[in-house]
Amino acid sequence: MSTKQTLTPEDWINAAFKLLTSSGPKSIRVDFLCRELGVTKGSFYWHFTDLAGLQAAMVEHWRRVATSDVIASMVSPELTPRDLFIRFIENILHVSPREFGGPMTEVAIRHWAAGDEAVQSVVRDADNERLAFLTLQMRGAGLTGPEARSRATLIYATLVGLKQLTGEPALPRMDIPGFVDAMLSPATLAAPAPVSEAQLETL
Repeated sequence: MSTKQTLTPEDWINAAFKLLTSSGPKSIRVDFLCRELGVTKGSFYWHFTDLAGLQAAMVEHWRRVATSDVIASMVSPELTPRDLFIRFIENILHVSPREFGGPMTEVAIRHWAAGDEAVQSVVRDADNERLAFLTLQMRGAGLTGPEARSRATLIYATLVGLKQLTGEPALPRMDIPGFVDAMLSPATLAAPAPVSEAQLETL
């Protein structure tokens, strides 16, 4: 059996994420966690002052791993803008099913944030950090002004939507390179060809 000395704060955070993704935020309780880990409540309080302390550690861990660490891993002069966007999307979408709640963690975090202002604040900060990063990369790819922000927002909205659909068996695998190519294509569109009278008659 694990003891308070052998468990780490990360073990408790991991167990809490598993409860969050399987049963929702109300399931994050000390007694449930102790049952999950096979220890007494004294082991929990060895690492955390109270449940609020664990919950704060959870959302900060999520922000660091799913946002700050991902962005830091993108800093490489060898990556072209296209390669960078592909890697970023892959890193956000492809999460190990065994770690800290697995692929459904972000969906569960956003559900939790809907009823908790402290969690909502962290989620909002993560959204802003990701969107600012994507906008900066769009500018680096040659897009400027509102167009860079708009396309970054579209990429991010797509990512959030795809996370919500995680686990849907009917959802085809996303063509990430094709999507990135579309987002990086020139912003100008060709003017439509005029419609002739003959064409109008056939409508």
